Amino acid sequence: MKSNAQRLPFPPTSRPVYRTLQGWALGTLVDHGAVQECEHHGHRRDCSDPDAWNRAREAARHHPFHGATAEQSLAALDEVMRGIGENCPDCD
Repeated sequence: MKSNAQRLPFPPTSRPVYRTLQGWALGTLVDHGAVQECEHHGHRRDCSDPDAWNRAREAARHHPFHGATAEQSLAALDEVMRGIGENCPDCD
């Protein structure tokens, strides 16, 4: 029997596979615009965007890290954000 299903092409950019919950949390924050990288030094900076923060938390609730609960994923977002400042330490 012949199938009429079409093969979907791979997306042009695929998301990285995260090995740790903290790495996933940082990636989620970057993807949703809550955290940016300093273009001069590479340090992460908090964008102070409450909408981006809410989008990242919503994503963590609905699509938690593989093998973790939504609560654990939300806690990881909180923990990563506590370690990120609003300014790059090398730009100050």
